[in-house]
Amino acid sequence: MRTLLKAAFAFGRFNTRFHNLFQMQCDRQLSTNQVTKCPYEREKIRKEFDENGYTILRKVITGKVLEEVQRHVDWLLERYPDVPPEHLHHPILRRDPFWMRLVSDSRLLDIASMFIGPHIALFASHYFCKLPGTGKRVLWHQDGSYWPLEPMHVVSLWLSVDKATVQNGCLRVVRGSHKSALKELQSCTKDNNVLGSHTHSDVNDDDVVNITLDPGDVEIHHPNIIHGSEANTSKTRRCGLTIRYIPTTTRCTNPSHPVYILQGNDSKVNQYRSWPLFMSGYHMPFEGCEKWNSSRYVNRDDEEYLQCLTEKTLEEDVRREVKEVIDGLQSQRMRTQQQ
Repeated sequence: MRTLLKAAFAFGRFNTRFHNLFQMQCDRQLSTNQVTKCPYEREKIRKEFDENGYTILRKVITGKVLEEVQRHVDWLLERYPDVPPEHLHHPILRRDPFWMRLVSDSRLLDIASMFIGPHIALFASHYFCKLPGTGKRVLWHQDGSYWPLEPMHVVSLWLSVDKATVQNGCLRVVRGSHKSALKELQSCTKDNNVLGSHTHSDVNDDDVVNITLDPGDVEIHHPNIIHGSEANTSKTRRCGLTIRYIPTTTRCTNPSHPVYILQGNDSKVNQYRSWPLFMSGYHMPFEGCEKWNSSRYVNRDDEEYLQCLTEKTLEEDVRREVKEVIDGLQSQRMRTQQQ
């Protein structure tokens, strides 16, 4: 089976037939036809999204998977105690098979397909974890101003891992602001904030909506919507997973940034990377992990590296790339302070 999948992927044939074969091996029901099975009121959701720039769906991820997501965050925080919890970034997650299992969950892909169609790739993902009493602010910004995507056809899903309240720094959006153009990023070091930058310093308070969520709820928003969050002043943690889905027709203009195909046909505008290997004893075990390596998406150009990977080299690569992300943010702050 694995040989068959490798041969298909090597020729770029991640078509419906092989996709369905892959998903059956994963014991999941994903297909390019699943958009017709979506349990949500599509027209109502799209109308709300088009008018406001965001919408909320309740109890999307439940049961054992939600328990595994919460355990995953605890596991990451314990494994990387020196990494600020707000910076559990793509370099960590893209080497983590449970994370890939989560972002390819049929319930999340069903939602994404309502906004970008059935042919779906993953651009980026990031746990924003604010610890009790210490979590930092996220200043007002538009996501699209950060991203090397062409065209800017992308949708963000914000999966609530913990209960998100006003007190612990829930997401806040400016209703209707997605109808405005993207603004240039401005560095900002006045506040101890997560991103070190913003696109807007002032917004109309009457249009600000606090997005309060329960674990397993999903908020969906437009790349142009102005949003941010306050610091966590409560005694409870607030963690959410951002997932940035793009149609396979959207190109990532940064060739070094890894992009992953999740569902549907490859439009040949990106080179899609292999899904991560599961390494027993290194990665967090999860339901289905014993079948993971024989059923994951494979790009043959990545396989020599992945098959020779050791726990030591994997850990070194993760920590090096995370350090580069954090150092980049710190350098940006220092440059701003010197101006």
